[in-house]
Amino acid sequence: MSIDTAPMIGILGGYGRVGTAAARFLAAERGYRLRIGGRSAEKAWRFARELGDCAEAAVVDARDNQNLTHFTRDCVTVLDCSGTAFSLHGRVRASVLAADAHYVGMTDDGGSRTPAGACSAVLFTGLSGTLAGWVPRWMAEGLDSATRFSGWWGGLGAIPPHTAVSCLLGKRRAVDLPGDDRPDAAPVCGGEGPRAEARPGPVPQEFGSPAPLPAQAVAVRRVLPEELRQQAYLLRLREAHWHEVLKGPGVPAFLDRFTLQHPAAGDGRALMAAARELAKASLRDAAGSSPYQVMYGTLDGLTPEGTPVRRSALLHSTDVTGLVGVIASITAHEVTRGRVSPGVHIMAATLPPRATADWIVRHLPRTTAQTTEARPVNRA
Repeated sequence: MSIDTAPMIGILGGYGRVGTAAARFLAAERGYRLRIGGRSAEKAWRFARELGDCAEAAVVDARDNQNLTHFTRDCVTVLDCSGTAFSLHGRVRASVLAADAHYVGMTDDGGSRTPAGACSAVLFTGLSGTLAGWVPRWMAEGLDSATRFSGWWGGLGAIPPHTAVSCLLGKRRAVDLPGDDRPDAAPVCGGEGPRAEARPGPVPQEFGSPAPLPAQAVAVRRVLPEELRQQAYLLRLREAHWHEVLKGPGVPAFLDRFTLQHPAAGDGRALMAAARELAKASLRDAAGSSPYQVMYGTLDGLTPEGTPVRRSALLHSTDVTGLVGVIASITAHEVTRGRVSPGVHIMAATLPPRATADWIVRHLPRTTAQTTEARPVNRA
């Protein structure tokens, strides 16, 4: 494909941390023209020249609807890494969709999830929830059925304010589960939302306790994210468990306060203030430490031959920005290639299961993303 006829992806905030990472990955995949957008002409042009012939630069202010419409012209997809989506009350998404382009937002704008029009909109809902929804799909590929998922996510590192917004919006939609911190003590896909229909027959118990939690955690939170509830229903899981393992004291203490105060859903100013406080707490926790993200999960199920198996998945990355950039870039890739249906989606439901892991290890060679499989030992 000639670069002149390749589909165009516009990147708002294209010279920011996540935007830069996503643009580099998309350029490395080839097959796209990239429009690097932001309020600084100098920064946009400098980065576009660095990317080469596939990239151009444009000055754009996401707060100016006419300016944004002009930026969107000729774009198949707009990848929004600007961090303005929530503070602008979803106007960026609405403007892009009105211009007949797809929208991928790296900040949950808190807007309606009701489908509208012929284009797709995909929203990032925070790293914990996105992993909780994607990983079971990754491990379930090729199985005849799945029965039980258990996983945990932990990390240390600075949380940008716009990412913190997605995190806090995700907390509102998640179900906090009190009580025992053991994975096998969590209820079956409890809380609000559809409940997974149980398959006939007993749940396989050949493997013992799933997804052991790491030691030396300051706080362990049992939650059931919206993204995992959705996949538990679609995969018809009998059990679905998720833990967030927090290492520093500041973030757990803040989340406790946020849960008690719980700003009203329409109070955008209070939520933005809370996001800034969460970002500051993460900076204090991470001071003097190297950033990382770790996810571990297990899925029990049956092969097409009826054999019980347990699959385990491990994701470990020291490039937190790069990991979010990969998630952004492959989502933009899938949307641009027409593989995401019209309507509004959460990112966890649109990430291609195996291809996402392939993109992670290809573009982040120091990151581990792997699965293993075990079968019960025949004691006869």
